[in-house]
Amino acid sequence: HTCAILDNDSVKCWGKNSAGQLGIGAMDDRGDGAGEMGDTLSTVNLGTGRTAKRLVSGSGHNCAILDNNSVKCWGLNTAGQLGLGDTNDRGNNAGEMGDSLPSVHLGTGRTAKDLAAGATHTCAILDDDSVKCWGTNLYGQLGIGDGTDRGNNAADMGNSLPTVSLGAGRSAKTLSLGWLHSCALLDNNLVKCWGANHGCALLDNDTLKCWGFNMSGQLGLGDTSGRGSAGGQMGDSLPAVDVDLN
Repeated sequence: HTCAILDNDSVKCWGKNSAGQLGIGAMDDRGDGAGEMGDTLSTVNLGTGRTAKRLVSGSGHNCAILDNNSVKCWGLNTAGQLGLGDTNDRGNNAGEMGDSLPSVHLGTGRTAKDLAAGATHTCAILDDDSVKCWGTNLYGQLGIGDGTDRGNNAADMGNSLPTVSLGAGRSAKTLSLGWLHSCALLDNNLVKCWGANHGCALLDNDTLKCWGFNMSGQLGLGDTSGRGSAGGQMGDSLPAVDVDLN
């Protein structure tokens, strides 16, 4: 599925809709038949007077930072990736969107500056530059020191949801989430990653380096050998991807 913020700050989604990820109160796919797009395609109801500033999509869910800096998520919720304290999908039935869709409780007085989505987990940079993550945590992709999912129980969110420890005095500038991992660009321009092992970074000399899973050549190094799981594979030993970035 695909979602877009339009030039009037409304949101429209199309494609697969098995869990309500299109946010239209139904489970019918959109975009696979004539007459379903354009003016016929419904906007996502984010609440009375609410619009979107930032929008991210996982494999079956979406999250948006609204104009008031709150976060709302809809779609697939098998592991609490919507951050609503349960595992009920949202957007697949009438009456679940708009004012009826709760905001994600990020903590007392906390709002979001940035968002990123993995397959079934979500992370946010909060207004104090800390990071909180919720959803699937099988590989530690939430960065909280255990493998327990968060967001699937009411007691998981808000002040009870731990922040990711990025190091003494460190904060996040931006986030990037993959299928089963998370990475943060820190305030000192270094990168930290956690979860299952794969990531890419554009370096300060405009070269690109990638590490982690490589069974399909996704690291762009001309082979299918993973990098980063053994000593001597990172740093100067990690080749740059041979690609023209200019």
